[in-house]
Amino acid sequence: MKKLKISFVLLLLLPLCILPTKVEAATLQEYIDKLNAYQQEVDEAQDKINQTEAQINKIKGEINSINAEMKQMVEDIERMHDEIEQYNEEIKDKSLQTKQLFQYLQVSEGENVYYEYIFGAENITDLIYRMSIVEQLTDYNEKTINQLEDMIEENKRREQELKEKEVELEESKVTLSNKISTLEGEKISINAGAISSREQLAIYKDMVANFEELGCQPTDVIGVDCAKTVSVSGFYRPTTTGYITGFMGYRDLSVAGNNFHLGIDIGSDNKRNERVYPIAAGKIQRIYTDSYGAKMVLIYHYDANTGKNYSSLYVHLSSWSPNIYEGQTITPDQYIGYMGDTGFALGVHLHLEVADCRLYDLTDRNCYNWTHYAQYVEDRYNQGFHGAQSLLNLPSSWSSR
Repeated sequence: MKKLKISFVLLLLLPLCILPTKVEAATLQEYIDKLNAYQQEVDEAQDKINQTEAQINKIKGEINSINAEMKQMVEDIERMHDEIEQYNEEIKDKSLQTKQLFQYLQVSEGENVYYEYIFGAENITDLIYRMSIVEQLTDYNEKTINQLEDMIEENKRREQELKEKEVELEESKVTLSNKISTLEGEKISINAGAISSREQLAIYKDMVANFEELGCQPTDVIGVDCAKTVSVSGFYRPTTTGYITGFMGYRDLSVAGNNFHLGIDIGSDNKRNERVYPIAAGKIQRIYTDSYGAKMVLIYHYDANTGKNYSSLYVHLSSWSPNIYEGQTITPDQYIGYMGDTGFALGVHLHLEVADCRLYDLTDRNCYNWTHYAQYVEDRYNQGFHGAQSLLNLPSSWSSR
């Protein structure tokens, strides 16, 4: 009887001891919010780029003003050189006139116009008058020569100032040019970050549009209330015939600054005639072209036996199948495109990435954006999960799926 009572109490307490399982899910509104966040990042980056370009244009305007000022200075220096030559010629003329004027004081047998002019006076008053005129002319010439010499010195001084100013302006040009180089670097850096945000923005625009086309409402939980993913019934090779040309893992070749190869590379003797198929049943999440120009397909898979989610990414396709669309539930026997070399590729092949997470799924803390996804795939590789190589039977070559 006592054992019965104890069992009854434990039966009553059992429901209280079972911890609820938290199922993470995101509503369409959360995807819309993420879309708006990336839009804000893109807008802010564009504002910074516009501000930087405005600064660059302002500095270019300053350099143009300096160039115009330096051009005017060169013209001024050339003009002053011409004036100095002209002043020197006038000084020679005035010096010759003065020399002739002084000759009236000398008694000589040579002919002299001023000498004749003075002694050609008819009376003493006329003589004094004529001598006064000669003295005035002499004084005038001397003053003129002094003024011309002062003007020459002033021109030389001004020329030296202009040359010094020219050196200062040249240094200012170098400083401003360096500022432009710095700003151009900043603009490149800002734009590089903006490219990532633009790519994420494009991804979430497509995803939101896809979910809305599937009838999802803002409050609907994606994958639960709508856009449900079918369960995996098995994994298959992505091509009918093929061979491995590159494995997942670390390598000497660095692509986009990373030497970790996120997937495997598969070649085929059929080249662009080789059809590419999904590795398992799933739902097409995205059909898009990346920033390098590679045609890609992203598919979500769910394994009901293990409760795990997977993403498979098919890269470098030459073309897509005309029968696929985003949001489509697809089976392994429906081809998604043809092998190719679009984007950053060294030859015709299929680059296949498989991860045990959902790329771009907001509820997946490991893979909700590309940066986290790439790091997660590398971490999982180091933990022993090698993507397609862990899920598919991939010999060195094959002739069937």
